[in-house]
Amino acid sequence: MAFAAVPGAAMAQSYDEKPRAVPVAMLPEDESASPSPSQMLVDERAGGWVAIHHTPDSGVHTDLCIAGSESEILMFRADADSLQVRSADDHWTLASGQKGDMTVSVGSYSRVFHMQANDATTLSADIAPTELTPLLDAMAGARMAVVKFGDRTTLSVNLVGSVPVLDRFRGCAETQHFADLGHGAGQKASPF
Repeated sequence: MAFAAVPGAAMAQSYDEKPRAVPVAMLPEDESASPSPSQMLVDERAGGWVAIHHTPDSGVHTDLCIAGSESEILMFRADADSLQVRSADDHWTLASGQKGDMTVSVGSYSRVFHMQANDATTLSADIAPTELTPLLDAMAGARMAVVKFGDRTTLSVNLVGSVPVLDRFRGCAETQHFADLGHGAGQKASPF
C-alpha cells in the first residue's frame, strides 16, 4: 500500500471516500475529519514497512506509536493503555466482535494470537511487552514472516526493510513510556 502524503508516492487504492496519509487501520479510533492540531506523522519508511506516530497537539506530545507492513497484514500499535498486534484488509467483511486465531511464524518463532474484530476490516489482539519483544527480535533476523488466519488463509510478509521501522517503533514506545520492547537490531546504544 502506498501513502498519499509522501511526495513521489503513488496514491493507494482506498475504499474510503478521501485519501489519507496512512492506512485506515493504523488510524486512532477517535481521529476526526475536522481540522485540528491532531496529526499522524511518518517516522521511518523502508522496504514495504512504515513507522508512524500520532500527535494530538501539533507535535508537542505523542499518544500513539504504530509500525507495520504497508500491506497491513502485520502491524503493531502502542499507546498508554495497550500494546497490540493488528492485521487489516479492506476486502474483509468481519462481523462485530468476530474472533479467530492468527499465527505468526518467523524462522523458529511461532505464536498464536487470539484476534478480535475492531471493525469490518481490522483484527487486533492485546499483547504484553514480554510477548511482543521475541517476535520483534525474530523479525530482525529474518527475511520473511508467515501469517496464518485459522486454518484457511496463509499469507507471506516480506520483512526486508522492517529493521529500522521496528526499531523506530520500539524507540517510540519506550520514549513515551508505553512499553519497554528492548533494543532492536539496528539500534546503537552509543553514538561513539
